[in-house]
Amino acid sequence: MSSFWHRVGRRSLSIERPRTDEPRTRHSLDMGTIRRSQKFFAKITWIDTLAELGRHVPLSQISVPQAVYEYDARVEKGATRAVVEQPILHTREFGVLLAMPPQGLPRPVRETLAFVRHNGLRTEGLFRRSPPSTALRAAKDAYDHSQYVDLEIAGVNVAAVLLKLFVRELPNPVFGTNGCSYDVVRAMPSDGRVDYVRDTILEQISDDYRRLLCFVCALLSQVARSSETRMTAYNLAVVWAPNMLRSNDPVADINMCPAGKASTVGAVVQIMVEHFEQVFTREIASVLGPTEPSDAVNDILNTVDLMNQAS
Repeated sequence: MSSFWHRVGRRSLSIERPRTDEPRTRHSLDMGTIRRSQKFFAKITWIDTLAELGRHVPLSQISVPQAVYEYDARVEKGATRAVVEQPILHTREFGVLLAMPPQGLPRPVRETLAFVRHNGLRTEGLFRRSPPSTALRAAKDAYDHSQYVDLEIAGVNVAAVLLKLFVRELPNPVFGTNGCSYDVVRAMPSDGRVDYVRDTILEQISDDYRRLLCFVCALLSQVARSSETRMTAYNLAVVWAPNMLRSNDPVADINMCPAGKASTVGAVVQIMVEHFEQVFTREIASVLGPTEPSDAVNDILNTVDLMNQAS
């Protein structure tokens, strides 16, 4: 495997092919091999397999693409066994049952929430635009292998879609089969809709799912406040509703997506975003305590920053 790392204190060094226009007195190219001084080579550890790399550097601290794992398994049968023995490599985050950490959030949720909040409020079409599939897949694979994910490199649109993916791939959806039933949503009246969402619809949703919705809708509410995103509560509801519902009836799923004045999941999401503080009163109090928040949206999202700092 043509990969070389050397662990020095808290820094990792990767060896790259040099630029051919640099002075030849420093190094030269000979059949693709870099010639450097003995002093330089003394600082390098040559690594051939991930199993060997794991003895020098915790693999959870390196963003190793899935393709590298697959290649490593082909060239070194023993490496696969060594990697499998590290449980951290198989801690999936996407497509698993929702399990809220005490006073926290799943890692992909808290990291993408914070990143989008601090970097995406000037991004037009936020949550609507699709990022490059390779970048999205690489970031998702890294989360599923408990590796470090550099969202600065991945970008705002990758972070935004990762958050949607997390919700969409939950084995049990928020609405539909094993979630709040469509019949309860269809019964939403034309008047008193905020009260109905808070007192009836949220009551059909589990505590962990309500907590997840509270944090997600806090971010969506802040996004809707930004004129630069051009994503109103209506637009956000149209984008997000399909990720929150699923049943055995595809036609019913489609009919539940529109936002606006209809009695649909899209309309419920729009109400959650537009009237965040009135809908999530109990969840806000659970997160922030009995103190009356000055700005519930920002106060809720500030707790996400604290979670990330503590992790």
